[in-house]
Amino acid sequence: MDSAPLGQKPFILAGVVLAILKVGIDYAVSAAFGQTWSPLYYVSPIDAPLFHPGENLGYYAALWATAVPFLAVGIWLSARRLRDAAAPAWMVALFIVPFANLLFFLALSVLPSAARPAGSEPTQGAADTPGEAPRMSAGAALALSILAGATITLGALGASVGLLGNYGAPLFIGAPLFSGFATTMLFDQLHGVRAHRGRAYSLGASIAGLVVSFVVLIAFAIEGLICLMMVWPLAVVTTLIGHQLAYAIRTQIRSANGRWAAPALLLPIMLVTEAIAPPPAETYMVETVVEVAAPPEVVWENVVAFPELPPIEDWIFRVGVAAPTGARIEGSGVGAIRRCEFTTGEFVEPIEVWDPPRELAFGVQDMPDPMREMSPYDIRPRHLDGYFRTTAGRFLLERTDSGGTRLRGRTYYQLDMMPTVYWKLWADDIVHRIHLRVLNHVARISEDAARAR
Repeated sequence: MDSAPLGQKPFILAGVVLAILKVGIDYAVSAAFGQTWSPLYYVSPIDAPLFHPGENLGYYAALWATAVPFLAVGIWLSARRLRDAAAPAWMVALFIVPFANLLFFLALSVLPSAARPAGSEPTQGAADTPGEAPRMSAGAALALSILAGATITLGALGASVGLLGNYGAPLFIGAPLFSGFATTMLFDQLHGVRAHRGRAYSLGASIAGLVVSFVVLIAFAIEGLICLMMVWPLAVVTTLIGHQLAYAIRTQIRSANGRWAAPALLLPIMLVTEAIAPPPAETYMVETVVEVAAPPEVVWENVVAFPELPPIEDWIFRVGVAAPTGARIEGSGVGAIRRCEFTTGEFVEPIEVWDPPRELAFGVQDMPDPMREMSPYDIRPRHLDGYFRTTAGRFLLERTDSGGTRLRGRTYYQLDMMPTVYWKLWADDIVHRIHLRVLNHVARISEDAARAR
């Protein structure tokens, strides 16, 4: 098979023709099996039927049978394009990264051919020679390294969430770390070291790769702004760690011929390992305490059920996180059903302990989505499906020496997102804000009722 370098124009032409042909075949196969097809399946890690066999194994097998030839041709064309641009040959592996390979195609489409003497061929991964000119211009090296870093991040998301249904540490720590490492190392090997560029270029490329991946997630209706806002601090820190590791060793492996990319193979192994053997689910408890200038007998009536809460002011609720709006109860005593209204729906809470005016405890039979994502589209990301679960709640009323009430609110929850130590910070803070909104409301109406007596 011809392995000669392939320029930009023939690569783009071949890619567009193959893409049109592939879309037509996918629509035809779907129609033959009575299924629908959408162009979004090429970028959505959740909806793409190619990675979700479901019950129609024949349809699934047909999709893969028609996809494999295109995959092989795509790898062949990408390898030739990389050769033409004098880019590392190992980067052809990015073509098979689920969902994110469209970014890789874009990078290869804008990458200029390497400058070289007439009649010669580019040398991929050649050892550096002191004083040798950079393989690429700063702009080309930045574009390629940024898109490569974004491809790693998006590919990890597609594999972890779309294929494995897992929001784990390899996704939130491993992916940005490897992305920051690869982005820095790739830029420095293509341009930075030979051009004596400082840290600012590779650091900017690492952060830009993260930003590009976030923009793609929003633009293609995969994630919303709230989730990305929450993960941003962790992603930035781990990206910077990856950048620092690469920057510290960049001159020591100038002639490694791309072997520095081998550690990236650990990422898919980590993703699969955590999905196969997930850590056991733990139950966490958040407690909030307020002092109420009213006796427990009055406070009890407003704990069991309370009227509509005042308008939302807390910013975390205003951007879409579920906020309580009121509560009512059906019946009394153990077995009664308490319904707590939130901005995203209703909690159904069977009463398990009814001890007026000291303790009210309940389980959670049903709960609404924990948030409504901020997005230009009407989306419902997968992390809303039980990755945060409230399991129980409890109110404890203690009479104080002054005749008032020390009111404690407790919520018990489980969290299937790693690293737990990070996501628990967000979860605890949000639950605490929910508690304060409810308990302060109960305190106000109880104190008003006590004064009216």
